[in-house]
Amino acid sequence: FGLGYVVFNVGGSIPGTGLGDVLQGLGQTSNAGPSVDDSNDKIKEEPNNPQGYRDLATALQRENRTAESIVPLERYVQMRPTDREALRQLGALHMAQARTYEEQGALARAQLTELTGGDVLSPGTSSQFGKAFANPQITALESQKYNQQLNNAFLGSQQSYKDATRVFNKLVAVTPDDQEADEPLVFLQLGQAAQSAGDLKAAITAYERYLEVAPDSASAPAVNAQLPALRNAANPKNQDRSQ
Repeated sequence: FGLGYVVFNVGGSIPGTGLGDVLQGLGQTSNAGPSVDDSNDKIKEEPNNPQGYRDLATALQRENRTAESIVPLERYVQMRPTDREALRQLGALHMAQARTYEEQGALARAQLTELTGGDVLSPGTSSQFGKAFANPQITALESQKYNQQLNNAFLGSQQSYKDATRVFNKLVAVTPDDQEADEPLVFLQLGQAAQSAGDLKAAITAYERYLEVAPDSASAPAVNAQLPALRNAANPKNQDRSQ
């Protein structure tokens, strides 16, 4: 169960990469527009019309069904690959899903710690619950359940971060060079997604590009401070030489 014992970090360490920043624009959908049912009907009638998928994603977000809105929005950007606003929103949705998995993992880890953390956290054996809890077979089953939840949460968050990295890379690719300085947040989001997915080289490239286009931003000092550790982690041979 090694994969489950990951330290979930809910929240960005660099200003501009926290969940609130990443989700900029989400929750700002208009109350007007086709409903979920109407959007599904439109898709059935015109499956090759991208607007139906866009409307469905928006309608699902209006109902706070953000995880469900990912699939139709993915379909939409396949059909409209240069829609930067849709790509930005899709990347944010994948990041939100990753954070949801992290929160689930943190909860499962806390429950597992309470279950196996020793006598201090164990209930007294005088109660019915305590007697049941003290049963090694039940404890093992509960431990296995929470370990499985941890593993699922870890794997889910990693896949969501990889998906976010893919989408933010597409967003960068369709953003004109002369407009990058006006939209530097995308490089922070790409860096955070790639770093969280374990793609340190991609994270470093994104952060370095951010510093090029927004050297005087409020987040620049934090990015600069983090880059040396990322470079060392990405090139362990450098660590060997320095020791």
